[in-house]
Amino acid sequence: MTIINKNKNFLKTIIVMSLILFTLYFLGFKFLSYPSEHTYFLLPTKNSVIIFSIFGISGCFLAMYIILKAIFRKNAFLKIDENGIFNGFSFYDNKFIKWEEINKIESIRYNHNNYIGIFLKEQKNNEKGINYFLYKMNESSMGTAHIISSGDLDCSFDELEKVIFKYWKKYNPQSF
Repeated sequence: MTIINKNKNFLKTIIVMSLILFTLYFLGFKFLSYPSEHTYFLLPTKNSVIIFSIFGISGCFLAMYIILKAIFRKNAFLKIDENGIFNGFSFYDNKFIKWEEINKIESIRYNHNNYIGIFLKEQKNNEKGINYFLYKMNESSMGTAHIISSGDLDCSFDELEKVIFKYWKKYNPQSF
């Protein structure tokens, strides 16, 4: 059994939250308080500035919700054993995937980041709310909704890849 814990370095998270708060300040206070001062060829009217600001504020609050949910997650670890993979970092309700449910596992390079993609034999989306949207977004962009990033983990991507493929080879030898 291998357990990989959460990365304790919160510098990236603090920087991202600062940028979101900075954006909220400009969208919320500057743009909404004085929309006529911020009209230009992309936002030609006061109403378009107001609509842009409202969508921007909503997006910032959604991003803050997702980041804060990730920070305060209780089961924040990745456990790989003879039964399967428990991904405590997943936003989905089903955090545990059995080896029998997995069709293939592969490394995915997407937007200059590395991920481990877990492709299930039967993809079914039983998520609700924002998780439903995140599931569909990952499924359409990466081919699978179940991905593991080393950014949240206390290990490098190479170490993560070695551990997962070692277990995958051991508990699903017909895949190689």
